[in-house]
Amino acid sequence: MTLLGTIARLQIQRSSLTIGTGPTRYFDPAALLVVEELFLTPGGAWAPARDGSCIVDVHNAMHPFTRSRGENTLCVGFSRHYDTMRARFGNSFTFGCAAENIIVEGTAPSVTLDEVANGIAIETADGIATLTNVIVATPCMPFAKFALRDPHASTEAVKSAIQFIDQGIRGYYCAFAGPKTVIIRPGAKVFAV
Repeated sequence: MTLLGTIARLQIQRSSLTIGTGPTRYFDPAALLVVEELFLTPGGAWAPARDGSCIVDVHNAMHPFTRSRGENTLCVGFSRHYDTMRARFGNSFTFGCAAENIIVEGTAPSVTLDEVANGIAIETADGIATLTNVIVATPCMPFAKFALRDPHASTEAVKSAIQFIDQGIRGYYCAFAGPKTVIIRPGAKVFAV
């Protein structure tokens, strides 16, 4: 295994970040919530709320309005990818806005699919949790317009933005197969399998 870094941030996506329908759809990261621990299950992620209830991620199969397509139950991103996106789109491109559940702080300028295709391993109190079925989290048109900060961006500008943030810059979808629920926290070491 190769060390990729440590967990810098954990997030829950409480509802869809793509608002509206058709060509007027837009991206709004307001439904993201930074959490201190994330529970990984085969169905997706959830986190404990301060009132003792649980907050289920919208990509968890158990969410009442799930956005799960099977391959997108979890999303992992890398802090250095934010450096790359800020260099292109400006400093207002805030940390975590790409909606990853897990953001890894590492030293490599980028992490490619080839590096993580065999899986991502995370240290937990119970051992290693392995995330599998790693694929590129392909960016959508509303996210590209959000990155450009221009809801009326030209087709060419949107296409260019999508191409730039594709290939893993926006993050990687993956799955946790279990068999039991594990808890991950900031500071945990993350490895490429």
